[in-house]
Amino acid sequence: MPKLKDNGGIVMAVGFPTFLSEKRRQWSAEQAAEEARLKSLWPGDPATVAGEFAKWNASHPEVRATVADWADHIDHLRQVAGIDHIGLGGDYDGMETGPVGAEDVSGYPVLFTELARRGYGRADLEKISSRNIARVLRSAEAYSAAHRFDPPIESATAF
Repeated sequence: MPKLKDNGGIVMAVGFPTFLSEKRRQWSAEQAAEEARLKSLWPGDPATVAGEFAKWNASHPEVRATVADWADHIDHLRQVAGIDHIGLGGDYDGMETGPVGAEDVSGYPVLFTELARRGYGRADLEKISSRNIARVLRSAEAYSAAHRFDPPIESATAF
């Protein structure tokens, strides 16, 4: 991530629970391992697998990531890369749910309230919400315009 400062890039902090909480990641791994174990014990018997898996899930309550976990993740990014290199990537179209309190994009105000509570100022929140990604996109557009007449990489003779 230190190169982000040099190249002006951005890290999109995704609200995917397994990325935000080590406890959630471990629970998900244990759940997947149990499902694989059950399928290998009862091949061709999906009803037994489903029943035993339901018992496992009942005795191992789902570990949920929270908005506080997401804010912790953003705090870490700020320490490593700096406030100018953080954006939000919700990924709500590719996951079952977001963290508790931000299960969908309607939870963004909850996240921003938590960040403000932690001392993020208005300018910081604006950078995270849109200004940083807008800067990166403008830079990409400028690069594209400056290189629009470059030959395709595939035509390089260096190969």
